[in-house]
Amino acid sequence: MAGHMTSVITQQIESAVHHLVSQRRRMTFTLLSYAFPQYTWQTLFQVLHRLQEKDLVVLVPLLWDYEIRIQEEIAANDGRTR
Repeated sequence: MAGHMTSVITQQIESAVHHLVSQRRRMTFTLLSYAFPQYTWQTLFQVLHRLQEKDLVVLVPLLWDYEIRIQEEIAANDGRTR
């Protein structure tokens, strides 16, 4: 039962993070962590990893941070289609 509850909570966090990134199109990890102060950086990175595996976001390393981009924006800028 606890595993199912964790899964539901993870899906809710994933949905909330994806919704915010979709609205903003691009944002840094630092801004994301300010938007969700109730979650640890580890949790947020795990969520971003899952979203990246689903081809919904892309993490781009910056000098001191990461930029999170919505996948459709990357495809549009590269001229690719989904």
